[in-house]
Amino acid sequence: MEENYQNHHQMGMMDFDPSGQQMEMDIPGVDTDHHHHHHQQLEMSLVPHQQQNSHEYHNQNLEMEYIQQHGNTPENNVYSNGSFSNSIRPLPIPMSELPDKNILLVLHSFLKKHNLESTAELLKREAHISEHEMRGNIPDADVQSVLSSYVSDENPDEYTDAYNQLKNFIETSLDVYKYEVGQILWPVFVHMYLELVYNEHEMQGKAFFIRFSKMQETYHEADLIALGAIVKKNHLSSENIFRPLSNCLLATSKGSASNLYVIRMSREAQSLLKRFLQEKRLKLVQNIVQDRIFVEVYDGIPRGKTAINVVSGHFMGEACRQDNKVKVYYGLLREPDLQNVQVDPDDEDGSGSTEPSTPSNSATNSTQKSDPVTPASTTAQGGIVPTPSTDQKSTPSKKKKGKKDWLGLSKKGKNDPNAPPITRMPLPELRDIDKLEKAKALRESAKRATLSSDKLPSICMYTLLNVDHIVCCVKWSDDGSLMAVGFSTSMIKIWSMTPLKLKRMKPASELVEIEREADDVLVRMMDDRTGETLRTLRGHSGPVYSIDFSPDKSTLLSSSEDTSIRLWSLLTWTCIVVYKGHLFPVWKAVFSPHGGYYFASAGHDRTARLWATDNHQPLRVFAGHFSDVTALIFHPNSNYIATGSSDRSVRLWDCVSGSCVRLMTGHKGMVDTLLFSNDGRFLVSCGIDTKILVWDISNGGLLAALTFHTEPVHTLTFSREGTILASGGQDCCVRLWNFTKLTEDVLSEEGAAIAPETKKLTCTHLLIGEFPTKNIPIHGLHFTRRNVLLASGPFQLHQV
Repeated sequence: MEENYQNHHQMGMMDFDPSGQQMEMDIPGVDTDHHHHHHQQLEMSLVPHQQQNSHEYHNQNLEMEYIQQHGNTPENNVYSNGSFSNSIRPLPIPMSELPDKNILLVLHSFLKKHNLESTAELLKREAHISEHEMRGNIPDADVQSVLSSYVSDENPDEYTDAYNQLKNFIETSLDVYKYEVGQILWPVFVHMYLELVYNEHEMQGKAFFIRFSKMQETYHEADLIALGAIVKKNHLSSENIFRPLSNCLLATSKGSASNLYVIRMSREAQSLLKRFLQEKRLKLVQNIVQDRIFVEVYDGIPRGKTAINVVSGHFMGEACRQDNKVKVYYGLLREPDLQNVQVDPDDEDGSGSTEPSTPSNSATNSTQKSDPVTPASTTAQGGIVPTPSTDQKSTPSKKKKGKKDWLGLSKKGKNDPNAPPITRMPLPELRDIDKLEKAKALRESAKRATLSSDKLPSICMYTLLNVDHIVCCVKWSDDGSLMAVGFSTSMIKIWSMTPLKLKRMKPASELVEIEREADDVLVRMMDDRTGETLRTLRGHSGPVYSIDFSPDKSTLLSSSEDTSIRLWSLLTWTCIVVYKGHLFPVWKAVFSPHGGYYFASAGHDRTARLWATDNHQPLRVFAGHFSDVTALIFHPNSNYIATGSSDRSVRLWDCVSGSCVRLMTGHKGMVDTLLFSNDGRFLVSCGIDTKILVWDISNGGLLAALTFHTEPVHTLTFSREGTILASGGQDCCVRLWNFTKLTEDVLSEEGAAIAPETKKLTCTHLLIGEFPTKNIPIHGLHFTRRNVLLASGPFQLHQV
């Protein structure tokens, strides 16, 4: 099957001959490796479309008349290794029926170019082409123009009849086959309509669209609106979502393997479809199936309606097995050695934690506030200040226990067989401040609440008032001490969620007087007179769609409709860099979890990009989506980037090679948010189709579909130990899911025997908590280091 897949992509087509056998033709001199590179960084490799139409012209005009009269039997095989056999000749073509001589010259040049010498010689002899006429050079553009003229010369009224026959055949088929064969209705409908528009049959195209558009699946509603806007031939060459599908019709375009609609079908269902097309001689449908649809055949029982529906929805069909065969290193990198890192000893009694700093605070109070940070251990921006410990008393045993637990985690990470080599992706060395922050987080993890289905987290809801319809995004820092909100008015506002003020760095004239070697140099750098609880950042000229804090909370990343990405300093509260590479709005921008050196962006230009903060040009450009890239996240080991798109697919990209290593389909609408599990193996996606899908990136399979939300889902977060998944969205409700139970079902032997497409039927028991709000859609969720769940959103005066 892999060989058939590759051969099909090399040719861009699959032929059915009257005997029911598949015919393939290897064209010498044509690059056959483009399938493996069509997701590369800067552009997709494309293969000239001449291969398809020339082969079709060769088969139809030179063979079909003979085959119809004599049959294609082993004794009368008219085609062998790309040329006619010497013992059999096609019937002569009358001079009155010959095409224009220029067209014949173009076809002769095309055959010669691809080393089809015998066929070219036959055409030369039958068309009476002289040596003098062949001396001129025929440009490739002329070849493409001539071949495209043969896209369809059928009676436009036959399109309706052919599609109606196909639909009736599927509806009357046995239930065991009808749903698999029925997958072909949508791509055939689209290609027939585009052919009518291309051949300027506008009235027939309109009637065809009106009659059959209502019969398509509901998740194609947005596609139908875009398709209905294409009514003129020149619309095909304009920028639209159907441009990849219409490329094969354009004289100046090139076809590629990525332009083929993919359908997975059992061998029995495929044989049934092939037999029907041959018996009814539906040339229009047959040509579309051969040239513009890739049918991946598998051996096994045909899938039912539910099994097909759970993985359908992608603009270009399902994912092929070939798309998910590359090995993915989903394990976590080994943790750095923090044995010699000294943390403020006050942390041992809780005063240096990010929970409320007042010693008398009760447990109830600690769940009603976000995690404050004491001035003794951090700056206002979260930078950790080392505190001398020579005068302190002996360390309590609790500290030793926390250190021992951390060493156990480090040892486990070191032996992870699925982790990538440490040198595979060049990551920055951790600074002392980064190590201190990690050590502090590990200390606090020993004091966090252990969550389960019987012990749910406390939830603290922050309501944004008087900002309805202008809040675009909400983001917390890792320790929950800072909350940033992006607005459609182009502003960014940052609140301190602790008693600490947001201070500005002193001017240069005062910094000179500070002793650089002092242990508390970061505290001395800040001007106490400038402390505020709220800071506003201005610089964008359009709505701010995404914001993200660096791991050390020293910088903030933002992206906007103004096509720019800005890096802000949280010490000076000013913009320090503007990154310009996207030409359209940038929907997402996120930091890498390792050091904040790398970051990624995604936008309306259908690409995602990998950047380094010290370089104004992107390091990688990930191209492969067919529409806006609307969701983006780094893998916990920083070796991969996951993207979601409004083409209703999720992809995983290798940051090292720049190639797409996973393609996952199943969403019925735009993908809004992505989130990796804490162990890096599972990927969770959600979007406007109200579904939450869980994927296993080790093989690209769909594990579960969580379907209790009634409106688009905007945000996801995992508890610190990864046992609970929290989700929130436009339905004004926070829902909690038992992720441990889900993974147990999937990874157990009993669960592994369940087909991935049917697991959604067993996920109703995973919902363990629902917490509705009062007309407040959830725009952001975040678990603190002690497993307090923070939520935020704008209050709506009237519920949508």
